[in-house]
Amino acid sequence: MSAEYLASGFARVDQGRDISAYSRCLDLLISLPYYRRCKRRMDKLLRLEPRATVLDVGCGLGDDVIRIASLVSPGGKATGVDTSSEIIRMARSRAARVPLAEFRQADARKLPFPSASFSRCRVDRTLQHIARPEEAIREMVRVLEPGGLLLAYDNDWESLAVSSADRPTTRAITDLWCDSFPSGWIGRYLKKLFLDAGLETISVYPGVSVINDFDLADRIYDLRQTVQQATEVGSVKKGKGRRWLEELADQSGRGRFFCALTAYTVVGYK
Repeated sequence: MSAEYLASGFARVDQGRDISAYSRCLDLLISLPYYRRCKRRMDKLLRLEPRATVLDVGCGLGDDVIRIASLVSPGGKATGVDTSSEIIRMARSRAARVPLAEFRQADARKLPFPSASFSRCRVDRTLQHIARPEEAIREMVRVLEPGGLLLAYDNDWESLAVSSADRPTTRAITDLWCDSFPSGWIGRYLKKLFLDAGLETISVYPGVSVINDFDLADRIYDLRQTVQQATEVGSVKKGKGRRWLEELADQSGRGRFFCALTAYTVVGYK
């Protein structure tokens, strides 16, 4: 079990004791078929084309920036920003031979670019880790050109469904996980925040990821560590938490485990 708690830790990666826990999580997610399909759909919705200038806010390890750089060539540019200096260092290393990709360390709520610098902007599962996400959205709108496009993809953690028969324990554990994010309900608020920021012609695309393996779900959603957190704060008794995990592991071994999460892709124009 990682010493890092992913729900709250992504907001302060550089202060973590095990920074590799975050890179492992990001690499795991990008390996999953559901997220690969999401990336392809986002690329289409962004209407990427040569000479486009694209900003990726919360770029992580830079894989999206590298891919986008190839799609906006020739004449375009893909720029990634992330609040973590360590993550940016890893991204630069991965993109060392990609001339159209660049990276900057920056707070999403205070982007280091002039107004109207980009024709496209994307933010993918980053707003959930930001308190006051409306400030980040306003900043992304500021750096967009008139007529530019903003795309956000993010989760609604209240929708996390786990196939336990113990409803009270399940609610306590999933609520704690959701509430450990700075903005755990961001998915349901994206359309409102886009409107508040002055964007127009807004479209919303829901998506559901499904996981049928307990160990994989644990690696993504920190199920074991969330149980530990819940027992420490007293919302779940230790025996109840242990039995909850045992039930899910047993389900998985018999092909009965089910876990699902709803997320939203939202697109708007400046």
